[in-house]
Amino acid sequence: MKYASLLFALPVWLAPSSACADTPIGVWFAGGTVSESSSAYAGGVVSLPGHSLGHGVAFRLGLSAGKYKYDAGPTRITAKYAGAEAALVYQFSGKWGWANLSAGPKFSHTDLSPVDPNNKLQGSRWDLGLQTDGALDGARWRLGWFGSYGIANEAYQAKLQLSRKIGKTDVRLGLETGIQGDPTYKKGLVGGFIGKTIGRNLELQVGGGITEQRGRGPRAYGSLSLSQIF
Repeated sequence: MKYASLLFALPVWLAPSSACADTPIGVWFAGGTVSESSSAYAGGVVSLPGHSLGHGVAFRLGLSAGKYKYDAGPTRITAKYAGAEAALVYQFSGKWGWANLSAGPKFSHTDLSPVDPNNKLQGSRWDLGLQTDGALDGARWRLGWFGSYGIANEAYQAKLQLSRKIGKTDVRLGLETGIQGDPTYKKGLVGGFIGKTIGRNLELQVGGGITEQRGRGPRAYGSLSLSQIF
């Protein structure tokens, strides 16, 4: 039930083609989300020698941590977790936008209070994670996506973001929707966000909306993320 692992968190959509004149080799990202649960994440993608951001092979490293609650029958369970993952990434990009495909090991540790013997995610676990992310990038409109799946834990995440550049500014307004779960639960969200460049190749995104877990009522969420090409 590790819903809060990223709470559908996405790096801000920075297309490699928008980077500086020098050939970029990577991007770092960080952020967090607050709802009835809370989470934070940080990581980066660095192209391997002979490759560049958006072209060829790269290495991704990510860290995450958070706290969430769920109901196991009449008992309310509080969970705290931390995780790390590494992956090889194959990158594509062009005038149409960009896309990544990746796979690699994931490690997580989850503490439950009280202990829930029916939650297979408690304790320390290894998994193989598959992931895709990217964006179709037009003159004003952008459609971004993110999807991941854990082979052993059967945990999944999927998210879409549709945004539009406002006038001649570097501000983007958009809508987002997503779903996340594993064999024991399912949760979705609908919301909006605003993104803006606040430094050299540095973009800030702030979002919020409604999220709802099956069997429980809707909750508000807020999110904040940063990413920068280097």
